[in-house]
Amino acid sequence: MNLEHSVSPQEVKFQFTVQASYDLPVGKGRALNLNGVANAIAGGWTINEVTYLSDGLPINAPVVGAPFSYFNQRTDMTCNPSQGAPHTATEWFLPNCFTTPVSPFVAGTAPTYLDNVRTMGAQEVDLSLFKSFTLGKEKALRFEVSSYNVTNRAQFSAPNVSSPASGYVNFGQILSDSNSPRQFQFGSKFSF
Repeated sequence: MNLEHSVSPQEVKFQFTVQASYDLPVGKGRALNLNGVANAIAGGWTINEVTYLSDGLPINAPVVGAPFSYFNQRTDMTCNPSQGAPHTATEWFLPNCFTTPVSPFVAGTAPTYLDNVRTMGAQEVDLSLFKSFTLGKEKALRFEVSSYNVTNRAQFSAPNVSSPASGYVNFGQILSDSNSPRQFQFGSKFSF
């Protein structure tokens, strides 16, 4: 049972979220005072920002995948696969740190989830810009432009931990991403 001791697969050690809202200083009665049509178009806008930063999740250890192995026998871990690894899509960790145990009836030394090898963390920035128009006493029209993943930063998925039985095809490589590319959303809302 001591070989089953590992971190939780959902463990995120560090995460940080910040949200800010700012009324742009443009429009009637603001730093850049506008009136009439200029105020109707350029005045009274508010910008919102949400930033989320985190480190990654631990990846699961490779399993041997031999035809006669001890349950889901994991590999032996002979070194720290993250130390000195380039952390690129083609080699996220050092694959030579994992070997097949000498016997199919001996459990591998790699823990279930690797605390020292984690997926790529998140660095997400979302922005929105909106303006509301009051129409009479109880009616309002709001226009909004939102952008998600403004920096268009790809967040890699977990690396491939295919078994030695499959010949370590793409072992340690990242084959996809886990977030969406930059997106824009335009909307309006009429309240009455």
